[in-house]
Amino acid sequence: MSEARLADTGVPAGSSGAAALTLAGVCAAIGAEALWCPAPDVAAAGVVAADLMSDVLVDARPGFVLVTGLVNVQVIRTAAIADLAAVVFARGKAVPPDVLDLARQMSVPVFACPDSLFETAGRLYAAIGGGRAQPGAGRPA
Repeated sequence: MSEARLADTGVPAGSSGAAALTLAGVCAAIGAEALWCPAPDVAAAGVVAADLMSDVLVDARPGFVLVTGLVNVQVIRTAAIADLAAVVFARGKAVPPDVLDLARQMSVPVFACPDSLFETAGRLYAAIGGGRAQPGAGRPA
């Protein structure tokens, strides 16, 4: 895949009959740049937005897309540990080469988006088909 925007929205049918947004669709929905994404047809199960990686470990589920403004190697390590589908770096921050190198080594797709964390996460939540958010809905009881 090129280091450019993905054009395909890639929306296959999900197991519940609802459409599942793929990483290509994630890229298109938020107008992101794909910095590294070897498999754009991977489905995104949900979205988690945080700058604290401890919150990501609590709130994320496997297959979620992480939206963050924190740009360092710990984000990639956290995404790999949590088995996330991808990382979106928001706020137009530059992604250093060491972060991209680790993402490739750990097979974590990486996107960059110029918009705020709030706007990016909101558009992804809507694109994935999220309904009304319930307080604490993602946290285990």
